[in-house]
Amino acid sequence: MTVDAVESSSRRVVFRRFGGPEVLEIEERPIPRPARDEVRVRVAAEGVNPVDWKLFSGRPMHDPYERALPSGNGYDFSGIIDQVGADVEGWTVGDRVFGGLRFHAQADHLVIDPGLLVRVPDALSLVVVGALNVVGRTAVASVESQNIGASDVVLVSGAAGGVGILTAQLCVTRGARVLGTASPRNHELLRRLGIEPLTYGEGLADAVRTAAPDGPTVALDTVGHGTVDLALDLGVPPERINTVADYEARRRHPVRGVGGAAAGTAELAMIAALLADGTIELPIDSVHPLDDVRDAYARSIEGHATGKIVVVTGAVPVS
Repeated sequence: MTVDAVESSSRRVVFRRFGGPEVLEIEERPIPRPARDEVRVRVAAEGVNPVDWKLFSGRPMHDPYERALPSGNGYDFSGIIDQVGADVEGWTVGDRVFGGLRFHAQADHLVIDPGLLVRVPDALSLVVVGALNVVGRTAVASVESQNIGASDVVLVSGAAGGVGILTAQLCVTRGARVLGTASPRNHELLRRLGIEPLTYGEGLADAVRTAAPDGPTVALDTVGHGTVDLALDLGVPPERINTVADYEARRRHPVRGVGGAAAGTAELAMIAALLADGTIELPIDSVHPLDDVRDAYARSIEGHATGKIVVVTGAVPVS
């Protein structure tokens, strides 16, 4: 089954050499067709993640991602199914979907195993779910790595970033008291979401001790920058520290390193439902057209985004 399309070609983001955002190019290609057990998605929105620019930079990484040139780019996506393979059941043309497909997401069309897809709740925009795959799975996995409850005081680093803001809110939903590090410009947002903001940088240890004299009971690190060492100095047991960012600290200390690989489509569906009913929020920092993908990554590399940066193709309504 398919829908009529007037397009004769499809854009995708590629890189043919390693470097900064300047290596990203828009390539025209024939519109891909799904195999009998695949579906094709007309992509609407695509999340921008730090791991993307670490991959196209070519620099060494701790995760064993295979990189070969030339390469497509991106992981998160949302869109509408516009073609269904003959052997696929349970999915139809017009279904709104989201998920992740490494090195393929930033494109007008992608073909995918439907088992990797999640249905979009009616109340959510394709922009929000297009940014959800990496941060959603990572946040759920990090929180699930600890038995967090109402008796806990949780320190979340980078609490205004994409992973951090979901991580902190998930802890709030469990009744925990949550301290979140962020720049002052994001403090009002965190307070509104039930998170007690602390300014990162010099004086953070004293600020945590003042806010929680008995110390945090859990630390969930989303940015690195010494958070693990700080948590240990504050008396958090190593087994109650999870970092998704500081590989060196994991080598030096017996802390946990549970990330997005520990979560899948069921966890994505769960966090999408929480977003849909307003229990939690995922702020969108900025939205960029696909042709301006370099600007989107320049914004990400600056490191000052609140929530998620998103790229949109412009061909599919995203509301």
